[in-house]
Amino acid sequence: MSLNIGDKIPEFELYNHDKTKYSDKDFLGQKTMFVFMPFPFSSVCDKEICELRDYQESFMKEDTNTVLVTVGASPTNRAWAEHYNIEFPILSDFWPHGEAAKKFGCFHDGAGISLRYTFITNEENVITEIIKSDEIGVERDFSEYSESFSI
Repeated sequence: MSLNIGDKIPEFELYNHDKTKYSDKDFLGQKTMFVFMPFPFSSVCDKEICELRDYQESFMKEDTNTVLVTVGASPTNRAWAEHYNIEFPILSDFWPHGEAAKKFGCFHDGAGISLRYTFITNEENVITEIIKSDEIGVERDFSEYSESFSI
């Protein structure tokens, strides 16, 4: 079961593609979008990550950080970040496989991947908004970001 608006995000520790360790506590005091994606280098995920990259300035104007989480391994995430010139963290939820996605309630057991969920949090790590697509091959509706961030 997914987390809901008003819930605090769960504790986690994950590594960025540059081997920097992040935990939930690192995001206290700042608004953050935790964007879960299933597959690096897939057509739908590539489109979504490029949209997030292209609108980083708009998110930053709203004092909101972007953090992407995927069950992909760190070397794959690093190649993905380099290929698309991504500057925000891409955290690996590879091992234990999908543990963070499971805690957030957006892990698909049958496929072994995270579903397309974005959890937007306030400075206390409390979820203020959720943008999602429950279908693996269907992207999130970017207009929902547009509404939230006046894009």
